[in-house]
Amino acid sequence: MVSSTKRFKQHHHAVCTELDGEVALFQSNTCDYLVLNETGSAIWNALKTQPTLPELCKHLQGEYEVSPDECKLSVEAWLEAGLEKKVIAVVDD
Repeated sequence: MVSSTKRFKQHHHAVCTELDGEVALFQSNTCDYLVLNETGSAIWNALKTQPTLPELCKHLQGEYEVSPDECKLSVEAWLEAGLEKKVIAVVDD
């Protein structure tokens, strides 16, 4: 489970580019290639500020009509998948 107090960032081995308004990621160590949808792209771009889960949810709720609970569950799942694929990382304290 993703902690509410940890900060998240784009992994330094993840290379990104924008294709038709969506972010495409390539993880150079694992050779994984991902194309993010609009919401995933918004999360990816928000990671530049190294936000916590609550900060990410607050940002997304300002952009999209989504309930706090639904947002938290969806963002947690996205972060867990991103950590597993090594396209995002936890910021070291």
